[in-house]
Amino acid sequence: MSDIITIKKRLALVRNEIDSSNKNPSNQDAKVRMEKKAISQLISRLSKICYGLDEQLDQKLEQLIQEVESNEDLSAISQYQNELDGLFKQHSETLKTLLAHNQRIIKTSGESLKRINGLPPQLRRKLTDFLEQEPAYSHNDNQQRLEQLLNYYYQALINKPALGGAPLSNDSTPAVKPKESILNNRLHKRICDDLQRLITELDYTGDVGTKLGQVRSDLLVGIEPEELPSLCIKVIQLVIEGSREERKASQEFLYSLNESLGGVHDQFNDSLSQSKSIHKDQKQSDGLLKNRLLELGAEVRSSNDLDTLKSSIQNRLIQIADVFKEKEQLEQRTSELLDELGNVELKLRLVREETHEYKKRLNAHKHKLFIDSLTQVYNRAALDERLELEYKRWKRYGYNLGMAVIDIDHFKSINDKFGHMAGDKALKVIARALQNNLRDTDFLARFGGEEFVLLMPNISPDAVMVPLDNIREQIKALPFRFKDQQVSITVSIGATLFKESDKPLDAFERADQALYESKSSGRDKVNIIS
Repeated sequence: MSDIITIKKRLALVRNEIDSSNKNPSNQDAKVRMEKKAISQLISRLSKICYGLDEQLDQKLEQLIQEVESNEDLSAISQYQNELDGLFKQHSETLKTLLAHNQRIIKTSGESLKRINGLPPQLRRKLTDFLEQEPAYSHNDNQQRLEQLLNYYYQALINKPALGGAPLSNDSTPAVKPKESILNNRLHKRICDDLQRLITELDYTGDVGTKLGQVRSDLLVGIEPEELPSLCIKVIQLVIEGSREERKASQEFLYSLNESLGGVHDQFNDSLSQSKSIHKDQKQSDGLLKNRLLELGAEVRSSNDLDTLKSSIQNRLIQIADVFKEKEQLEQRTSELLDELGNVELKLRLVREETHEYKKRLNAHKHKLFIDSLTQVYNRAALDERLELEYKRWKRYGYNLGMAVIDIDHFKSINDKFGHMAGDKALKVIARALQNNLRDTDFLARFGGEEFVLLMPNISPDAVMVPLDNIREQIKALPFRFKDQQVSITVSIGATLFKESDKPLDAFERADQALYESKSSGRDKVNIIS
């Protein structure tokens, strides 16, 4: 990301230098050598910045250095500044979003590992220091943090026997008793739910997406606590692989765009050189024709002999005819040049279309980062962003802000009895029902597993119960049918309103406590803690 910013700044400097030079044509020849040297140094520096990212890019920059040194006309470079600037800006914003998304995954995964009972004290201290570090600034730093977190998971895995037995020797593998567990059941379930939620927020395609889907299926079926560390390591490895593939795809597009612009640049320079040559030849031809006519007029005025004059006129006409033949050849070259310029225009239009399509893909990808792939409502990342925004508005304007946590009752039994496809279907239907019962200003997000969070800005304290109870009744009335069996699904809801001294976490914990009381008192209820 910092490389792109550097490139944008340096391209702007080149453009300013060329514009400044063009405003002083009298000094242009004197500055050509300086311009070429400055631009050559610039590209050389860019080559050093980008060195090692891709072999084709290194070769292209080397070719560009050679071209600048051998080509005197550099004015075409400035024509692509705005297009490249817009693309780099769009790409930078998406990279920032991806970086923030991966930072959240690192933080959540690290906190999940830290909650494991029995971690060696030294490893726990290292993990605490790791989580307190500043977030990664670049993708390279982010990758190093992922690798460091992977190393902590590996250390936790190889130290697992220390949590309940002697370390493993090289030639012995002690059997693990079925009842032994490195985690208590509640914490194990929480980590599995968090991991499953993180996977649903990822939007990788291809082999990585398939493998992550399989991991999610394993989590839904249920895994033993002893399997959790290795599964977490697998998820981290897949996230790293997916990030690399996305970065590679972005680089390939940028390299392709660079090649296309390079081809247009070369063809435009050739056309410009031909245009200058044609203009020069045209000027010479016009001057020659003018001279022949003036010479002919002078001979007519000075000649006294008709036969001599006639012979002279014939010779001059032959010379004039030769000049017109040259002009016809120039017109043919001009026509060919116009055809070439038409091809340049077509290539530029194709580059613009390709760039526009890439921008659309970036925007779609950015949107997917905030959408839960299963239920198509907003995900945890989008909730964090919206909650921060609504909290700032609440602090500034002082209107009421409500929060509700909605949990599907006995959801695990649906998965166990009817299968996880039935559970996924129930989540989709319930999410759609929730959306259909919202105000325009409300915000719904899937928090994880079978939990949803609802933000209700500008709502009266007396009006909180009614819409939430309507939601509960609407979902209870949904006609679910699995394996030819009619099933009634209910939800429990806990809600609260933000109070004067609240932070977002304070309100969420109260709403979660209200949800716990709804479930403890029989489920299928709405409970509000003021």
